[in-house]
Amino acid sequence: MRSSVKDVKVQMDGDRVRAYVVFDVHGKDMTLELVGKLGAADGYLKFEPISGQLGALPIPQSTLETAVQRLMDSPENREKLRLPSDVSEMHIENGQLVATYH
Repeated sequence: MRSSVKDVKVQMDGDRVRAYVVFDVHGKDMTLELVGKLGAADGYLKFEPISGQLGALPIPQSTLETAVQRLMDSPENREKLRLPSDVSEMHIENGQLVATYH
């Protein structure tokens, strides 16, 4: 299935990040909302999903975790998620992105 992203909004609240994506699927707008936690592991950005919805339909947790893991592990996305070599940790705290450098 071919789709294209039309809009992305990201909010940080507490220790979580919320991404709201609007994309076009065969001429129709669809929405995807993901809530999760950001982190760093082995020099790469890590996203741990907490919940997700496709339109008004909730995405089951196991499906959400599998889909996010596939996206994060795919070769075309892997290098995009590489953190600068001097960043050792990254997370959301009090609605702010916090990066630790070494």
